[in-house]
Amino acid sequence: MLDLILLVVVGFIAGFINTIVGGGSLLTLPVLIFMGLPPSVANGTNRVGIVIQMLAGTAGFKSKGISTFPFSIYMGISALAGALIGAQIAVDIKGETFNKVLSFVMIAVVLIIVFKPKMNV
Repeated sequence: MLDLILLVVVGFIAGFINTIVGGGSLLTLPVLIFMGLPPSVANGTNRVGIVIQMLAGTAGFKSKGISTFPFSIYMGISALAGALIGAQIAVDIKGETFNKVLSFVMIAVVLIIVFKPKMNV
């Protein structure tokens, strides 16, 4: 029961963070691994939550009149292609190597979020 409560609370917080700035997986992924899921399974499970959060966030912004159509379609197609390629690679990586890659990526994301490099767009 405690695990379920933890998942709901962390999921709520991560959903909020993902909608506002992104990076909620930095909370959910370690929690799923801590609860006993193998890292590759935790990563795949985490993606399901991200898709649901994306749909809810998009609907929320759209209800307030904020839309980035058709840019969002282009980004969605690109993200889908990257996700399919990334999933194929992740499935082929052995457990220990996957843990190292995942750790490196999570640290890199934290550094990017903390130091917020300026981007000329």
